Amino acid sequence: MREEPLPIQNSPSSARRPLVLALMLALGLGAGMQINGEKKDKFSQIFDIIQNDYVDSTRKDLVEESTIDYLLSQLDPHSSYIPAQLTEINERQIRGNYQGLGIEYIRFRDSLFIFNTYPDGPADKAGLLAGDRLLMAGNTDLTDTLGSTEVQEAMQGAGNTVRIKVYRRSSNRYLDFNIRKATIVMNSSEVYYMVNKTLGYIRLERFSGNTHVEFMKAVEVLKSEGMKDLLLDLRNNGGGLLTEASAIANEFLQKDEIISYTYGFHRNKNYYRADGNGRFKEGKVILLINHNTASASEILAGALQDNDRAVVIGNRSYGKGLVQEPFRLSDGSMLRLTIARYYTPSGRSIQKSYNKNIETYRNEIYIRDQSRDTLNPVLDSSIRKEFFSKNGRLLTSGGGIRPDVVLRDTISDSTEIEMLMPGLFYSRIFDIYVLDYMAEGLKKQASVYNSETAFQNYYTVGQADVVRFLAVARSIPYLRNLQYSAKTADIIRKHLKAALAYRLYGEKGRSRIINLEEGVFSKSFEVLKKYDRLLNIRGLNSRRFDY
Repeated sequence: MREEPLPIQNSPSSARRPLVLALMLALGLGAGMQINGEKKDKFSQIFDIIQNDYVDSTRKDLVEESTIDYLLSQLDPHSSYIPAQLTEINERQIRGNYQGLGIEYIRFRDSLFIFNTYPDGPADKAGLLAGDRLLMAGNTDLTDTLGSTEVQEAMQGAGNTVRIKVYRRSSNRYLDFNIRKATIVMNSSEVYYMVNKTLGYIRLERFSGNTHVEFMKAVEVLKSEGMKDLLLDLRNNGGGLLTEASAIANEFLQKDEIISYTYGFHRNKNYYRADGNGRFKEGKVILLINHNTASASEILAGALQDNDRAVVIGNRSYGKGLVQEPFRLSDGSMLRLTIARYYTPSGRSIQKSYNKNIETYRNEIYIRDQSRDTLNPVLDSSIRKEFFSKNGRLLTSGGGIRPDVVLRDTISDSTEIEMLMPGLFYSRIFDIYVLDYMAEGLKKQASVYNSETAFQNYYTVGQADVVRFLAVARSIPYLRNLQYSAKTADIIRKHLKAALAYRLYGEKGRSRIINLEEGVFSKSFEVLKKYDRLLNIRGLNSRRFDY
């Protein structure tokens, strides 16, 4: 994880009890006494009663916040309450920059493990290295079981300089650093390169305040290198600012083509349209999505799919089509309330169905019927057949964006390890293993494979490392059931090789390995050959009768 923790999530199970208690108490007292304070609403009256008459001491802020969490959980999965101490963290993720040390860390066993330092950032300049264990930040012992908020506060420190103590395993030394904080910019599109002489590749990680600018910089660089067609990767992009996603969609679309529209009970219908000034209105576009492509990413995917401006490949996206608006409260906390729904140009809602069980909703991507995702939507009787693209192609509604071309390898199709794969990636165990057990061989690999291409073509992860990796991974409680199989071994080899490529050649090296191994490039070449037919360009099929 980076220095900043993720936004707070609703937790209805822990919040339900205070609310029920408050309601029962208010009803019981209300039956035997006249409440003085007709001008107060019910919630204010209940909180006053609890504060003045409850049998034990209570903290009003905890009762309020847990009640708010439960209340919001009854509305939808994405309305949320953010305490005052976390609002700046949420806002910096949207801005795309923050004041800090420039450290990405992973929690592994009982310590925080430095995964990366931002190039030329404060920690990098001070000499911290990937693989160092974070022991102390100021006077805070980081080896204790601290929550992400406590760790963040310790790493931020109280002033402009933070004292950091680390253990460096490679030299068996304890080291102290005094690091001065600086502005850290989190790039949204730092991975871009040419796949061949004419096909460019850009990966967008998020939609923050500077994403459109960074995207266009990447486009211009690749154009100068000969790019005619583009492979745009939105896998694992959880969204962000709709304005940034719309600005990027605008680059591909003709004047007045609809990008998206929003509508809510208290919000009028609001259209986002292309202005005709886009700088990539020609050239073929392939859009890559997976089950973690969400929100603003789905808006971009839907805009290009509905307008027949891109062939979408991959797997069904997450299905988050609710618009949140932030409301700042008097104590500095924030309410992010769902105020509208997103719709694609054809009128499709992206939002998948939800009920009162938020955990089931969030885990839905891991329990989908995988074969159902690969069905031709025309043959699926449960899918509404009333939405069509600009060129008359049948589109599906609900549950996210379904790709035009399925790429099975973007998710695991092995049932024996399917439920364990999220844990493997969440734990960052591939990177940890490379830094802890393969670090000594990095310099050797760099000298033997003197180019990224040579490494891609000839390096293979040995069986000994596969077996040892399994033993290390099983030391993590939620991975202890990971068993050896041919499929498991293939996945381990692929991702260990990618983690090694990251250390040798950076994020571009990792990206190339994964895309090659998962068949992204080969599938893209196939799609380009039948691009016009897939998008029904020039009306090769009729609007409805082919369905």
